[in-house]
Amino acid sequence: MNTTMPLHIENDIRHADRRHPVDFIEPAPSRDDSIQRTCEVLRQTFGWVAQGATVEQKGLRASVVLYCVRADLIGARTLLELALLTGAPPLALNQLVADFCHRINWK
Repeated sequence: MNTTMPLHIENDIRHADRRHPVDFIEPAPSRDDSIQRTCEVLRQTFGWVAQGATVEQKGLRASVVLYCVRADLIGARTLLELALLTGAPPLALNQLVADFCHRINWK
């Protein structure tokens, strides 16, 4: 039994009668642009993690990435919880979060 839903043309934004006004200011990226942006973000992310001088620092940076992207995967909902999990000072974690977001141009 096929449980996937069929794609209906009326649900495809490319065939919509109305477009969001922002689409006229900034058109939606093409598939190739999206793939390139994804690859660039991954490259920047792994490069940022690798800048840790020790394995522990790399692990802390990886934890910060997970906190920013999927905090549920590390069991932390707040920076204070992440600080308790990692033993790092909350201020240092806050600075790492800001540095990571700046690195990947995430505003």
